[in-house]
Amino acid sequence: MKSLAVLVAFLLVSALLSGPIAFVLTRLHPQSRRGDISKKIAIGLLTMWGTLCGVQFAMAHVPSLVRLIGIASVSISLYTVRVEFGAPRKLKED
Repeated sequence: MKSLAVLVAFLLVSALLSGPIAFVLTRLHPQSRRGDISKKIAIGLLTMWGTLCGVQFAMAHVPSLVRLIGIASVSISLYTVRVEFGAPRKLKED
């Protein structure tokens, strides 16, 4: 039972922190192309993990606070993706 509690605590903390850490990474401006690519990979991995954990907590039958943490994790992660990689553009009809 202790290992299950540790696993759930890890998932909850990672859902809480992955979105804000990725958002802070968007404020960095590396000087080299390698640094920029590394930053984008780190942001992509953190937002993917935050979204997956957040959806897991938002859809589960858990207390309201845990569900709100999941919803916040998903929303921060998706906002970070929008800031870093840009919003989808509407196709122009000619």
